Amino acid sequence: MAAAGNIAIGTGAFETLEELQRPGQLRRAVRVWLRKPLGLLGFAIILVLALMATFAPLLQRYEPDQPFQVLNPNYGAASSDVYSDSGDQYTLDQNAGPSMKHWLGTDDGARDTWSRIVWGARRSLTISVTSLLIAVSTGTLLGIVSGYFGGLFDTLFQRLLDSVQAFPPLLLVILAATAFELSVRNIVLTLALVGAPQVSRLVRGNTLALREMPYIEAGRVVGATSWRIMFRHILPNSWAIIIVVFTIGIGTVIVTEAALSFLAVSPPGISWGYMLFVGVSFIQSSPWQSLMAGSAITLAVLAFNLLGDALRDVLDPRLRI
Repeated sequence: MAAAGNIAIGTGAFETLEELQRPGQLRRAVRVWLRKPLGLLGFAIILVLALMATFAPLLQRYEPDQPFQVLNPNYGAASSDVYSDSGDQYTLDQNAGPSMKHWLGTDDGARDTWSRIVWGARRSLTISVTSLLIAVSTGTLLGIVSGYFGGLFDTLFQRLLDSVQAFPPLLLVILAATAFELSVRNIVLTLALVGAPQVSRLVRGNTLALREMPYIEAGRVVGATSWRIMFRHILPNSWAIIIVVFTIGIGTVIVTEAALSFLAVSPPGISWGYMLFVGVSFIQSSPWQSLMAGSAITLAVLAFNLLGDALRDVLDPRLRI
């Protein structure tokens, strides 16, 4: 049963698990990673974002919802305008530019933009990682079962996935989000529902190739149950695809969550997408508001895509240098 340790990606069987555990193979993997500087850059950015999300209370300079005031330069000035604020000694420090006090300026509510960016990282990563974990877990299970057993069950299940994927993903998320109560839990479940079919199709395709491998046939001959074959042999040999799909998928979910916040189809809270939505109204007078939120979204998506591409090259022996 040594052949049961073969790693198969796509349609071929490659190195055994024992070979990958040898010191020489570990050095080889390190060399491959060193040849993927963009992947390392993506990993570094993700690490920074993860630290921001985890230690947001320590990294914030001020409370994210705290409005700031400054002395009113028009205080005491005579004015016949009933809407004038000349009678107020202090006024809100709205749409202020970057400074030593506020590194990234303030928004229309006179709140510190840096603190809101930090807390927005926690929300975006929490929603994206949680929804992807559910989507990948569900999609992997359904993909392996569907691909291994095949037949009528596989046909009916694939037609069901076709009906779900017939809708544009963003439209489906918006419809589901508006049909139920706007909450983080419902947004997570909706994003997982949209992502699971794509994961399932990829895992199913890999399972269709793996179930014809000689070591799978050998397992059937010696009396291994279908569930043991699926989760003892097929699942471990699908980890490469699962990891890459999970990594790249997080970037997609971050964009989708930001789009929902931008369209106001999201529960209340500090979100990069909502910050971008508010900043658009002041794009000419205070461009840094939308610039900071947009840069955070772009940087996060780019980092996960770079890491996912590098992981694909490292985990797929056919692409190794």
